Amino acid sequence: MNTPLPTLLVTQAEFDKAAPVFTSVPDLDCRPAPSDEATLAALVRETGCRAVVLGVAPYRQALYDALADQADGQGSLLIRFGFGTDSINKSYAASKGLTLVNTPVDIQTSVAELTLFLVGAVMRRITQLDATIRGGGFQAVGGHELHGRKALIIGGGRIGLKVARMLHLGFDVDVLVHDVASEDEWVVRTGETHETLRICCGIERYSQDLDALLPEADLVLIHLPLTPGTQGLIGAERLARMKRGSVLVNAGRGGIVDEAALYDALASGHLDGAASDVFVTEPYVPAVPDKDLRLLPNMVLTPHSGSNTAEANARMAASAVRQAAAFFAGDNHLLHRVPLTS
Repeated sequence: MNTPLPTLLVTQAEFDKAAPVFTSVPDLDCRPAPSDEATLAALVRETGCRAVVLGVAPYRQALYDALADQADGQGSLLIRFGFGTDSINKSYAASKGLTLVNTPVDIQTSVAELTLFLVGAVMRRITQLDATIRGGGFQAVGGHELHGRKALIIGGGRIGLKVARMLHLGFDVDVLVHDVASEDEWVVRTGETHETLRICCGIERYSQDLDALLPEADLVLIHLPLTPGTQGLIGAERLARMKRGSVLVNAGRGGIVDEAALYDALASGHLDGAASDVFVTEPYVPAVPDKDLRLLPNMVLTPHSGSNTAEANARMAASAVRQAAAFFAGDNHLLHRVPLTS
């Protein structure tokens, strides 16, 4: 009798993003599953599943209880389809003895490209122009050139550096970088030299002092995870420090920007425009009912789509199934573990 293949439940949205990868795995039984926590937990129990692939939806308790009950002394696995793991209740997962991994493949290309497209959409009023024609009009709205501007990148990791390279080499944009590490530590982390960072990425200045950099930038681009240290990082005071007529783009995480304060900065004309791919509440709900970002013509919104390209999705799916197979084979050294600490 053939031994049944290990079951890997994949939340439906993630399964649909890379179905050919999930359906072609020879040593796993990959099945789409609902993302709702209670329903997913029930399916884990029904199938005896010990590994699940999850998207950005938050999971608080029931899923971890169900996976722990199926572990049978062999452990259970949470696989985050992507990189950020702020939707995982890490302390509770740890208490249940679960293992958490992510898929650390190249998503920076997709996120960086979307960042540039969002910048362009804001500066050239693309959504407004599109809406004008769809409404039967043909009235032009003037925009601004990107060439020669100065960008502040908040978060000097791989995505931020890729954005810097694209902006500098493609549009002659000079770049400021803010991060929490010392400059020497940051340069070592990049694997580059100061000279390479200047020539290839246009890095004009690096500083741990965010407030000193904000008034200098025409563009402020956020590429950070959500942590206790970044929660509410850009509030009313820092928005006020930004140059009048500047542009803010958040492709990091919701919660980093105070959305009500952003509404005020846009509505008052202090900021020329903004774009966000991420929100405090997803799907988006206004933080304050009468400050709905969707009503502002100078705000561009996308639904957490930074890494959602066919190419990045295929890479993430391949990483997910490779790690699931390694887990079931007992090759835990092949897992890209995420520490289960708060």
